[in-house]
Amino acid sequence: MPLDPMLAQLISQIPAVPEGPVDYPAVREMANSMIPMIVGPDGTIEVGKVEDLGLVGTGGPVPLRVYRPIGDAQGTLHYVHGGGWAVGNLATVDHTARRLCRDLGMVVVTSSYRLAPEHPFPAAFEDSLTAARWVLQNRAELGGAGCPAIIGGDSAGGNLAAAVSIALRDSNDGTGVFDCQLLLYPAVDLRPNREYASRVRDADPTLVAGNLDMYAADYAGAADRSNPLISPLAADSLSGLPTALIVVLSVDPLRDEAIAYADRLRDSGVMVEVMEFDNLTHGFVHFAGIIPATAVATQQVVDRLKALVKGQS
Repeated sequence: MPLDPMLAQLISQIPAVPEGPVDYPAVREMANSMIPMIVGPDGTIEVGKVEDLGLVGTGGPVPLRVYRPIGDAQGTLHYVHGGGWAVGNLATVDHTARRLCRDLGMVVVTSSYRLAPEHPFPAAFEDSLTAARWVLQNRAELGGAGCPAIIGGDSAGGNLAAAVSIALRDSNDGTGVFDCQLLLYPAVDLRPNREYASRVRDADPTLVAGNLDMYAADYAGAADRSNPLISPLAADSLSGLPTALIVVLSVDPLRDEAIAYADRLRDSGVMVEVMEFDNLTHGFVHFAGIIPATAVATQQVVDRLKALVKGQS
């Protein structure tokens, strides 16, 4: 199926990141400049309360933003932003977090992290783990005792959410684990020279497959990219991880590795569901305020996630 025409038209007006070395400061500036556009004609989504907090991580401050819904919360979602581990902040994900808070009826906690390549692995992972532990330690006050606690993220944020889930499973610090993972078009295999048909197709106008290895190398730095906290798909075992809802796009070069991750989770006894959209692109959730097809798809993801966690209770 061809791309949604409104989405295709919008993408054609946004400068693409060309293949080759990335000017990260310029891409960050472009991402920040797009914030007013993605809010859309309906304006800022109203929620009950928004509060900025700061934690102290292993490498310095870890910014958090807490969104509380109007009415009683039905749980907590800790959401980690994407951006190739090198772009993004609390502001770039604000509109998406507001939408999730309103439509899920949950407290949403977003966190930011030190960005690559200036801060390679384990910086972003450690900051995300610090934030996740805080969310779990405060889950009763956030989304309510006995209510689900979910960790999620898109793209690089999906990678970090998956890696944090593995780390929490293996931790003995008493923090506990999340009940569910929401992995939106995640990057889960950063190992060099991996061959996936979806990368060969290179059909997504928003994500050039030829840049994936560069993003991965800039994030990993000198670390071994087969480390499961960098490449969750490389983990020896995926058993004991939280239930997962994995969302993929037919054109996305990351599609096939996400499907492989879902298959391994399922084979490891983890409950997993996959949703695939064939007319949308990488990053679609952030256009839900301006492109009707992405709003419909995002609502379908929300509805599926609510049903999934309800089935666990």
